[in-house]
Amino acid sequence: MGKSVKSKGIYCLEGLWDHSNIQDKTSVQPVLELLKRTGHCDYMYHDCATREELDFFLKKWQSKKINSKFPILYLAFHGEEGCIFVENNSRYTLLELAEILADQCMGKVIYFGSCSTLNIDKRKIKSFLQKTKAIAAIGYKIEIDWIQSTACDLFVFEALQQDKLDSQGINKIHKKIVHDYGDLHKKLDLRIVVNDRQNFPRKRNT
Repeated sequence: MGKSVKSKGIYCLEGLWDHSNIQDKTSVQPVLELLKRTGHCDYMYHDCATREELDFFLKKWQSKKINSKFPILYLAFHGEEGCIFVENNSRYTLLELAEILADQCMGKVIYFGSCSTLNIDKRKIKSFLQKTKAIAAIGYKIEIDWIQSTACDLFVFEALQQDKLDSQGINKIHKKIVHDYGDLHKKLDLRIVVNDRQNFPRKRNT
């Protein structure tokens, strides 16, 4: 990682993977711990079994004291097109997420570690980015395998450390993922959508 590029922490919110077995210990946290132990970045982790818990920790992340250190929001949940699942069959849509994060994500990346969430019209993702002001949304368009997707998450988080979180930086990061990590991103149909409007200069009123 270049000296001019600041380490970017990950703020991870994770749902239950097996709602019928509360003793299930499946978690993405070991991946985050690996990134921390290898000196790539720090992380903050919370599990969320209910919508109320998810809302609570999303609001906590909006504090500049927290999201300036942890600009990558990692949502590790079950999912389908346009949503993630919290609790049994309870959909939490991108529209709902945009409402709670409205205007609070300037220069931040929202990463969906969930099946099929970004398998929607690109215009809807762009609308989500414009409402939240996030620089990019990253996630999968298909139903994903646990081991393969976890490996892909690890690669992407490593790549996100390599450049700035602006439109040019994200495009460079995207190229790194495509060229340096094999075809896993193709197999899992990883999607990266950039909010290119975020860096456009505002017009002066005349």
